[in-house]
Amino acid sequence: MINNKELLFCVDENNNPIKPSPRQLVHSTGIWHRTSHIWIVNNKKEILCQRRSLLKDKAPGLWEGFFGGHIPPQVSYLDHAITELEEEVGLKVLKEDLKEAFVYKLARGKEFVGVFVLNWNGDETKLKLEPDEVDRVKWIPIQDLKNNLDNKDGTWSVMGYEDKLFKLL
Repeated sequence: MINNKELLFCVDENNNPIKPSPRQLVHSTGIWHRTSHIWIVNNKKEILCQRRSLLKDKAPGLWEGFFGGHIPPQVSYLDHAITELEEEVGLKVLKEDLKEAFVYKLARGKEFVGVFVLNWNGDETKLKLEPDEVDRVKWIPIQDLKNNLDNKDGTWSVMGYEDKLFKLL
């Protein structure tokens, strides 16, 4: 469930920490804040994609190639990524399991996004999905995902950094 009063890790336009603010205020007034995105890739070069819950306040029901969310105050990108994976899909990972790809400045959402990659070859049907966050998941080959994102048919959430990430994969 979305908690509009939860405090977010707020930053200035250069990603320097400032006073935390409630989620609703951050989004309504355009305060810069931090998020984490975790891309799960298997050895077959497929990406575990999610359909966002219809309960989400932003982009409900859209597909994404990553998991993640807003970072609370005083929490690192990496620590938050670990927490998000456990909360959203029940995956327990260690810090060394995640590879930091980059931090992306997303002007559209006033977010600094810590982007991580996890290599995981598990069975997606065994994941414990958080229904308030994730509706369903499925593996998609990287090239098919690129095509889906390029189609711009309104069913996929596009962040703008995907090409940069795909080059690293």
